[in-house]
Amino acid sequence: MDSGLSNRADRALKDILPKGIALEPPKNYNATTAIDLSNAQNEVLRSEVGQFFKTAIESNLISQSFDMPPSNGGEQAVREAMASFFNRYFNPIHPVLTEQIVLTAGASDAIENVIHSICDEGDSVIIPGPYWHGFDPILTSRANVNILVAHSPTYQNYDNYLLPSLLAAYNFADDRSRIKAVLLCNPNNPLSRCYPKRTLVEVMEFCQERGLHLVSDELYALTTLQSIPDEAPTFVSALSLTEPLVPEGAVKVDPSRVHVVWSASKLFGCSGLRIGCLISQQNPALCKAMSLLTAHHTNSIASLFLTSLLTWHQLPTLISLNSERLTASYRILAAALENWGVAFVAPTHGILLFARLGMNVKSAVEERAYFNRLAVMGVRVGAGRFYNGVEGEFGWARVRFSVPVEVMRRAVERIGEFLVKEGQ
Repeated sequence: MDSGLSNRADRALKDILPKGIALEPPKNYNATTAIDLSNAQNEVLRSEVGQFFKTAIESNLISQSFDMPPSNGGEQAVREAMASFFNRYFNPIHPVLTEQIVLTAGASDAIENVIHSICDEGDSVIIPGPYWHGFDPILTSRANVNILVAHSPTYQNYDNYLLPSLLAAYNFADDRSRIKAVLLCNPNNPLSRCYPKRTLVEVMEFCQERGLHLVSDELYALTTLQSIPDEAPTFVSALSLTEPLVPEGAVKVDPSRVHVVWSASKLFGCSGLRIGCLISQQNPALCKAMSLLTAHHTNSIASLFLTSLLTWHQLPTLISLNSERLTASYRILAAALENWGVAFVAPTHGILLFARLGMNVKSAVEERAYFNRLAVMGVRVGAGRFYNGVEGEFGWARVRFSVPVEVMRRAVERIGEFLVKEGQ
């Protein structure tokens, strides 16, 4: 039977559906009793954020709150609040202005539409691995561009190989003229670590020398864990590097090709509200295009809530509380992994941990079966093969620790029982 779908919709179904099926839990998975650590939602502030939402709506909701969002970048009040937030916490070289911010329905919406705005169909974007598998349908099926993966040879020191891996992806591309951008996630998802300032400057210069855009996805900014080792890189926003202090004669960075994506979902645990933004400080044409593409995507009630939250006098306390609770749950998981002798990348910023739970797993087929058995035992994690990481390594998993400590303890107990059962 002819479905009547367009060719592009038919292609999207054929591309996305198999990947969606691959990400589904096994049939005998009990979602009611299992602990799902496979997603990237932050639950440690749910009580405080939920109460604040009720108060914000009760205090600030007016008739105009139900109006359609304006088409010039989104609600003025929330963009002003965002500008103040970025100027306070992201250390931009030049203050972020309201007109340099375009509201979107979350970070995914921002990425899809900025790529749509700077790429034509069939162009390519380089993404350093490992990276979030959700970029695949956003870029290949909806924006209709190709992804070139810049693979690192290791997880533990992946940032040391960023520039060489970008060069390799670029130099071995079939058509370099169709490469238009580098999409970087900092802090990284799934490794939950930041790129050093020096490395970020190298990436900017790599883009500048080749006329590429840099899209910096800073979704996990400020989700800082406590007691970070002194040698670990701290978060450095691309907004603070558009005019890097480099030696005389070195390549300067064109700020019109540097763009930052952010969303409230990870820091404040409100993924379902779907509100984020693009910041582009020296490209008004891009901001105008983004405004037209996303004019009616945002939710006015979510904008009202976020405006209230970002201007709340207790915001620094809330950010600190988030770090405190994330750290408490992370330490429970890390202590267990160390006790089991499981290798993992120690996170510094974020809500996720990348660990080789399947120490004896040798193939993608074995990995799928292994983590399906863990899911049936009551803990679901994100299988590492979906994150475009080190080629030929299996058994890795993305495990979130952004749950209350009592949930984390139960999850650790179940994982321990599973490892014993597996003979590890």
